Amino acid sequence: MKTTEHHAVIIAENLKKIYETKVPIGLFRRKKKRVIALKGVSFSVNEGEIFGLLGPNGAGKTTLIKILTTLLLPDAGRAIVNGFDVVKQPEEVRKSVGVMLMGERALYWKLTGRENLEFFGSLYKVPKDILKKRINEIVEFLGIQEFIDRLVETYSSGQKVLLAFAKALINDASIIFLDEPTVALDPRRAIEVRQKIKKLKEEGKTIFLTTHIMQEAEELCDR
Repeated sequence: MKTTEHHAVIIAENLKKIYETKVPIGLFRRKKKRVIALKGVSFSVNEGEIFGLLGPNGAGKTTLIKILTTLLLPDAGRAIVNGFDVVKQPEEVRKSVGVMLMGERALYWKLTGRENLEFFGSLYKVPKDILKKRINEIVEFLGIQEFIDRLVETYSSGQKVLLAFAKALINDASIIFLDEPTVALDPRRAIEVRQKIKKLKEEGKTIFLTTHIMQEAEELCDR
């Protein structure tokens, strides 16, 4: 019997993150409060699997994704993504991942969807001719032809989610982080997105998925 070698492409060791916030006590006074977002989180994700991170809102899922994709520094612990340390080699980590964050604010509302993808593709230094072809393939893959050439400010929340998903695919990364990818979608679109995620896995991508929908986790995730 043939055994397949699994090697970990994401490794988190004892990650901690604490936020200092101010909470009101009475009308004009505030006191400092420490919020522990991550309390020594450790796990590993194998190449080519869909790894699910489940938890209610406020559990620290987005904080964890932000650390793994170099958008936040951990207060303690370490993380390795695709062989690179997220703190010491952030550039290399960023080049090798695609990211879709929940409540995507990183879209430019005054540009069309296609112009957004062209802009983010150029940030990843994707050559122009390849980029044009890739954008067409992603638009086709996600079925977003009807609104890709409209200004993003005219999009519904579901359309913005789909454009954020498209943006996560633009650099053809081997590891894709999807933070609550179906949260603002109607049931039909959510089913389509889940099918696309399975397709990406078939293509050999590693997918790190956060969700608070149990059924979604059961349907998609290997672990």
